[in-house]
Amino acid sequence: MKKFVSKFVLSLILTSLFVALFSFTYQFEVRGAEQGFFEDDFESYSVGTFPSGGGWQLWYSGMGSEYQVIVDSVSNSPINSLQLLGQSGWAAYSAKLIETDSPIIGFSVSVRVESLGGGDPRPRSDVARVGFATIVPPTRVTSYAPILFKDYGTITTMGGDLQSYVSDRWYKVTLIMDRNAETYSVWIDDVLLGENLSVMTNNGPLKAGETSWDIGAFAVSQNYYSTRAYFDDVKIFTVFDLDPKLELVPATGIAATTLVGSGFAPNSRISVTWDDTPIPAVPSPLITDGYGDFTAIISVLNQTTSGIYIVKAVDEIGTEANATFTVYSNVSLSTPNSSTEELFEQQNQYEEFPEFPSWTPLLIMLVAVVAVTVIYRRSLHKQN
Repeated sequence: MKKFVSKFVLSLILTSLFVALFSFTYQFEVRGAEQGFFEDDFESYSVGTFPSGGGWQLWYSGMGSEYQVIVDSVSNSPINSLQLLGQSGWAAYSAKLIETDSPIIGFSVSVRVESLGGGDPRPRSDVARVGFATIVPPTRVTSYAPILFKDYGTITTMGGDLQSYVSDRWYKVTLIMDRNAETYSVWIDDVLLGENLSVMTNNGPLKAGETSWDIGAFAVSQNYYSTRAYFDDVKIFTVFDLDPKLELVPATGIAATTLVGSGFAPNSRISVTWDDTPIPAVPSPLITDGYGDFTAIISVLNQTTSGIYIVKAVDEIGTEANATFTVYSNVSLSTPNSSTEELFEQQNQYEEFPEFPSWTPLLIMLVAVVAVTVIYRRSLHKQN
């Protein structure tokens, strides 16, 4: 029995290798039009300096420009983050100018507050703020749908509370805004907490002539209270067309398949299920690129049960697509006389693999090594 299982595992590995060969024809296709986005993890700047080299501007100097700097003492990933420190009556405000005519824009950023304040629930009592903004010289800033970390331990919008928070812990804030509808949705640590909320500014509901199309920057700030706030892993993106599609290559077999996804939210984590059962994918974590596309490999769960199964991919904002995989299996794991050659012969009745370019061997080897590692670790876990 052990000998058969070893051969069967070898079959799965080799089959995954062939699937990987086919998947590379999708990864390097020419793109038509890019979706613009900006990313900054603050790793490229010198500690003790302001990240002006990355296009950041210091709108307000807070406690002083010497406090609005890159630090390596606190970070979400991997080493550096941006520290801001304001003072009573004068905020520390850092902004990255953006310019896009996309009606759907979004951002994600990690936020950490050093300590909470004195529990003052006034509207301006936020110790950290993130969101889209514009500045009217010399000093008036308008924030659109800002996410506020209140000094009494609550993350809020201008319209209401989202959740509580604690000091010295990182929180990931994601927001997507529809500027035509003047609505937005917000996630904290990838959990949807507000959907289709009305866009408001830091001054309240939009006034006559005021619109989110006036947005000219993404901004982070530490407001009015002398406690440090830290920011990391900034992503700003535009969504031109959320049209999710999922293709399985091949769509039949018994071992593994390649997922080719497109039209999802850009730079978003993808979750994969097999008939509503979560299933790991290679690579892990699985993240879409700046176009909302991804390619991954999964192993078939029901290798000995013929039938049609639904594979679903879902991104962080709930955009999903599915495809079907048909298992053709005449193989029983209880049949000790089955050989590796017989497994290949049965599977090849249903699968045909195309020719592949001569320049792919090194890439194929890399994917194969990853797949072998995942399968090996899973087998050890099952044995334990």
